[in-house]
Amino acid sequence: MKKRSIIITAILLIISLGNYIEIISKSNIRTVEFISIFAIGALAGVLLTQIMIIVKKKTKYPDKN
Repeated sequence: MKKRSIIITAILLIISLGNYIEIISKSNIRTVEFISIFAIGALAGVLLTQIMIIVKKKTKYPDKN
């Protein structure tokens, strides 16, 4: 279940990066750019936290998956 949540978060991060690249090319709306950067940062933070939790569990209990 944890790996599934990491995959979903990674997909959302890739989608938000793609949207940001599309928005930045237009360069008309500054508020949307700020919200996009904030969303990318939040998703990256969530993804890193999820990965760190899995790595920590694997180093603490190497026999369990």
